[in-house]
Amino acid sequence: MDREFHYFATGLIALRAGFRERDAEIIARASQFVDENNVGLRVRDQNHPERMYQNAISQTVDILRPQIELMRIYPLFHFLPGDPGAEPAKRSDGKMHILNTTPDSDVANELLDLACKAQPDIRLYRIGVASHAFADTWAHQNFVGWYDSFNSMGLDLLRPEIGHAEAGYAPDWIGHTWRDHRLLEPEVDNTERFIDAARALFFKYCAHRRSLGRKDYSHGWRRLERELRYIFGEKYGGDELRYRDERLERFREKLNLGTFTERDWLEDAVDIDVRGLRDSHQPYWSELTLFQDRYYWKRGVSKEDTHWYRFQEAVKEHQEAGARLLRPLFEQMGVDIDSA
Repeated sequence: MDREFHYFATGLIALRAGFRERDAEIIARASQFVDENNVGLRVRDQNHPERMYQNAISQTVDILRPQIELMRIYPLFHFLPGDPGAEPAKRSDGKMHILNTTPDSDVANELLDLACKAQPDIRLYRIGVASHAFADTWAHQNFVGWYDSFNSMGLDLLRPEIGHAEAGYAPDWIGHTWRDHRLLEPEVDNTERFIDAARALFFKYCAHRRSLGRKDYSHGWRRLERELRYIFGEKYGGDELRYRDERLERFREKLNLGTFTERDWLEDAVDIDVRGLRDSHQPYWSELTLFQDRYYWKRGVSKEDTHWYRFQEAVKEHQEAGARLLRPLFEQMGVDIDSA
C-alpha cells in the first residue's frame, strides 16, 4: 500500500472509529512515516555533543530495490509472516513458504494489540506503526519479506527477488486490478483487498476504544465502507497509476488531513547543521553526499515530547516485539533475525 491507504484511509478509519481528529492524524502520520523513515540519523545534544541518539529505520531508500543487508526490515514492518496454508495463498506450482504474508495473520493482530497497550506517550505512534504492518498483510499477501525465488514473477531479472519488487507497485495501488499468475486464482482486485483491510483495521480500533471505556462506533462500519468505496472510485488495470488526484480530492472531502511531509516531525525536533549541500534522502542522490549534515536536538525543546522522538521509540518497540514473536520462525530457517 502507498500513502493513499497508509495515510489518508488510515486517518479516516481512525476518525470513524472514534479517535479525536488530532489523534487520528498522529496515527495516520506514524503509519505513513514507516515508509519514509529510511535514513539512519545520529542526533546530538546541544550541550553534550558526545551524547548521541540513534534512530531505527523502518524502510530502505528505494522500495523496489530492497537492500539485502537490511533484510529484517521487511518481515517486521512490511511482510509479516502468516499462514502458509491459507486458501488465498494456494499456487499453481504448489509452493509454500514459512514466511509467506497472508491477510489478518496472528502476528499482525498481536503486534497491533501490543501497540494498543503501549505506554500512553507513544501509544498512538505504536498504533500507527503496527497499523502499517497490519494493513500490508492484505496488500503484500503471497510475497515474503526475504530474498527468495518464491517471490519471482519472472518479469524483471534486474530486481532482487525480495518482497514484491518484481511485481512493481501493482499490489500497492488503490483501485488497481492485476494478475498474480503464481496463484490458483490469479485475478487480483485491490479494491476488495483494501476494503477487507479497512474493515479489519476499523474493528481493531473500535475494540481498543471499547477497552478504554470509550463509546463504541463499530456499528458505523457500513457507513465507512460506503465512504471508502466512493473514495476508491473507478477500478483500473494496466501498468500506470490512475485517478489518484480524484481519489485524494474525495479523501479531503471526508477528513481534514494536511499533505504529508516526511521531514515535518524531524525539523520540529532538531536543528540541522548543513555542511555543503543539504543531504538528500532520495534514492541514489543520498549515495553522493560528501559531507554529512549534523543533527542536534533543538534548544529549549524536550526531545521526549517531540513527534519524531516518539515515533522513533515506537519503531524500536515494534521492531523488538516483532523480532520476539518471529524469532522461533527464523530459528527454523537457521537465521538470526536480530542481526539479519
